[in-house]
Order: sequence, then C-alpha cells, then structure tokens
Amino acid sequence: MADAAVEFLLENLQQLLVHHVQLIRGAKKEVEKLESDLQVFKDFLNEYSSKKRRKDDSLQTVVHQIRDVVYDAEDIIDAFVTQAAVVKSENYFRRALEKPVNLHKIATQVKPVRAKVTEIYGGKNKIEFASLPVGFGALQEEFEVPLVRQRNLVGLEDETKTIIGYLTAETEQLDVISIVGMPGLGKTTLAGKIFRDPAIVYRFHTRIWVYISQEFTRKDVFLAILKEFTKVTEETKTKSDHELAMLVAAKLDEGRFLIVMDDVWAVEDWDKLKIALPHTNSMGKVLITSRHEEVAKRANMISRLPHKLRFLTHAESWLLLRLEVFGKPACPPELEDHGKLIAKDCNGLPLAIVVIGGILVKKFSASNETTWKKVSESVNRYLIEKDPERRMEKIIALSYDKLPYHLRACYLYLGMFPEDFQIPAWKLIRMWIAEGFIQQSIGVSLEETAEGYLEDLISRNLVRVDKVKSDGKIKTCRIHDMLRDFCINEARNEKENFLQEIKKTSEGFAPPISQIEKYRRLCIHSNVLSFISSKPYGHRVRSFVCFSKEDVILPADCISNIPTSFKLLRVLDVKPIIFGKSIPSDMYQLLHLRYIVLSFN
Repeated sequence: MADAAVEFLLENLQQLLVHHVQLIRGAKKEVEKLESDLQVFKDFLNEYSSKKRRKDDSLQTVVHQIRDVVYDAEDIIDAFVTQAAVVKSENYFRRALEKPVNLHKIATQVKPVRAKVTEIYGGKNKIEFASLPVGFGALQEEFEVPLVRQRNLVGLEDETKTIIGYLTAETEQLDVISIVGMPGLGKTTLAGKIFRDPAIVYRFHTRIWVYISQEFTRKDVFLAILKEFTKVTEETKTKSDHELAMLVAAKLDEGRFLIVMDDVWAVEDWDKLKIALPHTNSMGKVLITSRHEEVAKRANMISRLPHKLRFLTHAESWLLLRLEVFGKPACPPELEDHGKLIAKDCNGLPLAIVVIGGILVKKFSASNETTWKKVSESVNRYLIEKDPERRMEKIIALSYDKLPYHLRACYLYLGMFPEDFQIPAWKLIRMWIAEGFIQQSIGVSLEETAEGYLEDLISRNLVRVDKVKSDGKIKTCRIHDMLRDFCINEARNEKENFLQEIKKTSEGFAPPISQIEKYRRLCIHSNVLSFISSKPYGHRVRSFVCFSKEDVILPADCISNIPTSFKLLRVLDVKPIIFGKSIPSDMYQLLHLRYIVLSFN
C-alpha cells in the first residue's frame, strides 16, 4: 500500500500547489521539497514489486518506513489545509475555534516529515536504491510447477463435456479455448481432467502441457514445447526467441495437436507466445487457463466467449468435503448438520473446501463432533489462520501482487463492506473518488475512470457482477467471502493499518478502542451504538462506514461523537445511524468530507 499512498499524496500535493497555493503561502517551499523527496520513493517502489518485497525483510522495512512517512505527511498536510482554510474564512469558523492557529506553526510541522524522509534515504538506514543487485535479499524466484489435482473431482462433468465439445469441433483455423475464473475455482484441475480424458488422448496424439506463471520467459516455453518433438541441444538453446518460435510453429504445423497453457496472467504474455502457433492449422487446439478475462478475450480466435468456470453447488460442495475428509461420500449422521454448514460457508469455492477438509483431517479428529461444530462457527478464520500452508492466502496474494498499484487501494477498500453485501457500483465509485484513489486522466471524468477500475477488477475475477443496468453498465457487485477476508487481513495488519473492521467480543471491542487511532479507515456493522457511545478517537481516520442491518438511533449526548472523534474524514457513510432531526453543527467542521450519507428522523 506504500505505492498507492505515495502516488495519492503526490497527486494531492500537486493539486495543492496548483489550485490552493494561497493556503500554503507560509510553507510552499517545504511542500515542494516534500514533493521532490516523495518522487524518489515512488521510483524505488516502482523498481521493486510487492511480490519481491514479501520475500525480503530488508525491503519490507524500507517500504514500511516510506509508508509511515507518507501517512504522517498526509495527516500534516490535511491538518495544514484545514487550519489554513479556517484562517482564510475566519469569521465563518470562529464559532468552532477558540482562536485561529498560526499558519507558521503548522508550516513547521512539515519540516520533521521531510527530515524523516531524508533520514531514511540518506541516513544510517540508507540503501542505495539504484545500485541494489538483481539478487538482493534473495529476490530471485524459484518457480515450481503446481501439481494438477487428479482425485476427488466434483462438479466438473458438465464443464468437461462443454470444453471437450469445443476441442473436438471442426474449425477452419487454429482454435483457442479459454477457461477463466477467480483464484481457487479449479481452472487447472478442469484443464488437467480434460487433458487426461480418454477421448482427448485418442484424438490428440500430440498433447503438451506448459505452465506459464507470472514471470515466464518465452525461450523456456518454446524449448518446453520443442522437447516434445526432438532432443533439445545446446545449439538449440542459443537460438533467439524468434528462431525458436519459428521452429515450434513448423513442428506444430505438421498435424493434430493440443497445447494446454496453464495460468496465463496478462494480455502481453499471450501476445509474446502466440507467434509460435500455426494459425492456419485447423487441426490444432490450444487450451489456456487464466484469472484475467481480458487475456481470454484476446486469445480466442473465433467468435466464442471465454468459458467462465462456475462455482460448486451446495450439494457438490458437501460431497467434496466428505470425499476430502473421509475418502468416500458417507458421513457419520451426527456430523451432517455441521458439515453442511461448513460446505455452505465455503461459498462454492473448491480450494476453500479442500483446505478446510485438510484442516479437519490433519489438525483434529475427523469424526469429532465438537471440532466440526467449532469449525462450522468460524470457517473463514480457520481458512486464513489455521492452515499451516496458508494456501488460500498464497493463491489470492498472487492475484493481489499482480494488481497495478492504483487498483490495490481500491481493491482492499472492498473490505469495508459486510460479508455477502450487494455493493452498489455508484456508491463504491463515489467512495473511491472521495478517498482520492482515482487518478485524473485528461478528457475522462473521474467517474468514468473509476468505472474502468471496477471493470478491471471484475475482469481479473476478483469482484463479481451481481446486477446489470439496462444500458449494460454494472449496477451492483459482490466480493467472495474468501477474497473479502484477504482484503481485511492484508489491510489491517500492523504493517499497513489501511482499514479495520470493528467487532464486539465477550471481552469488549476488537481491536480495543485505545488502538483504533492507528487505522485510517474503520467499518462497523453491529453493536454500533455501544461503539459510538464509548467516544472513540481516531485522528488518522479518513473513512468511517456502517452498514448495519438494524437502524440505530443516537441519543442526544452522542450526536457529536462521530465528527469530534474523526476530524479528517473524507468518507462518512452511516445510513443506519439516525442523527435526529438535523445535521449536527459539528459536521460543518469536517472540511475534508467529500462523501456523506446520513439519516434523520
């Protein structure tokens, strides 16, 4: 999130210098210097991807220092603008302040931020960014081809029949079939089932499986295909990518073949690979799997839509769970109710069912009713926290790490909504804009840009379309519970503090009221009155939202608690909270507020 934080603050500083220079007359040079320092960090973050940072503690330390500096700077700049505006409109705001704050004092607060930036870059913790070697901190990857699942294949019969129908159909040119779907849905499993199907084995004497991965090289892929036809010599390995592509195309043009390209990540990746395919060979078939719908659309050479892999039905989910735990469809009667709840809470995602089944077998007695009851009451927690291999987290993190930085904040922000919530697209878009997540593009409105961001997340199968308007635009969307949990865990961890969901436990609120000041966004969807009555304080909070299913009427003595607790709010969406008959006067002090939803009697 440091990437997005730096970019957003740079954008805000540039807008400040261009449009509101009168507000920072006393500190313009300090702001300009801060802008210059932040640009250095932006260059560093662009150089080292989040995937590399996850694997290197030194890089993570630097990134977290950058993030902390940016957050501090953002807080000071917002406070600076607030007080400058107060001074400019002194008569209007005099009711809210006992005395105006001296702009010069606010300007001096920018200096320690710049000093902290300089310390990280040029002090004792300095890392020469430009001279970091490629292998710094064990950044080099060792790629491992994932094992293709061959047992307990449930719910794939109709999908298999459809894809085999495409593969056996006669066409006038090379045919590319695409399977798309969200992480953990079983794309590779389905492709493997088809690859081994007797009808496919009989029809295609030449069958080749290549795993593409995020950071493949064309040469490796082309050599992997060539070795299925001939011995790869050292001389062959020295050939250029183009020469190898021509050799591959010549071999494939000789007859009937099937190539499975598993896990193609980007349109650009497909464009690099397709030059080796003989487009005029009508006996050739290519089956690709991808999380990204745009890849599938680009790859399909005839007017056929990508094949969207469906979720498992509840009956299929329950069958898969039984097979994973017991190795057979039978289940002890006393476990059935708990088991069906567990299967239901996996929301049709095969990987989630496989992971939870493995946990039940490995960590507990597979037939212990108490254990099944315990797991059924908190499926998501067991998926995220109790799996030693962290399979759900890892597979979702692959997609998250591949997101461009401007989409990461937008994606994590989805964690602000409750589980299984029908998210209005117009609401989400306006909240993103209010937060400053949407980059201004010449000739394009912020709303249009934000719609493009949402469509991109949907195309990557990280968000699902729920309802569509008559004009074809997205009306509502949803996020799978597993993906929502990833968003919340990624966003709330101690290294990010991007957002936090407030929940009531038997011991009080979690996290404790005393700790919420470190978070920048808060959401609460139950026990709302108790939380607000406790007078929480969060001077860093930019968004406060509540989507409680029950309305909450605020007592008179709590009406001002929200505006006095969160003075730098940009987003306030609290429709279930009823404030009385009019807007509290304290609300007018929230000068950074850009999006507000309130309810009144």
